[in-house]
Amino acid sequence: MLHAAVDGMRAFLQVVVAGRRQWGAAAIAAGVLGVAGCATLPGGGLTSQTPPEAKAAAVAKRALERWDLLLKGDTKSAYGYLSPASREVTPLARFQARTNTTRFRAVKQDTVACEAETCKVRLFLTFDHQTMQGVVVPIEETWVIADGQAWLVYREY
Repeated sequence: MLHAAVDGMRAFLQVVVAGRRQWGAAAIAAGVLGVAGCATLPGGGLTSQTPPEAKAAAVAKRALERWDLLLKGDTKSAYGYLSPASREVTPLARFQARTNTTRFRAVKQDTVACEAETCKVRLFLTFDHQTMQGVVVPIEETWVIADGQAWLVYREY
């Protein structure tokens, strides 16, 4: 999009505007248009057409960000990573009531595999149980690509 704006400005300058002073103003305008155009793509512009490696990297980043929030006990912010459909069926209060983060100690990402608009993330969660400390369990999360962003599909177990 930025290239199209720059090419359009270049053509405009060749036909109508002469001089260096106008070129500077046109370059600034082209830059603003380019940044504004990129800013309209929500969440970095992920789509089903995004290469799997790029989707996997974006989903891995979001998954770890969400788990970092949970490890800090910030369930309200972690709730924001749920897909819009998940948030429709699971109110924040219920999510917070069902998510006891006090015993979470660490999370380690294992694999991320993406196909079309879905990614599977495998993690290992370390938590403290009443009778055992440092229990490690595998967790598999499903993330979907929607509205240019990766979102967690929340399932109540």
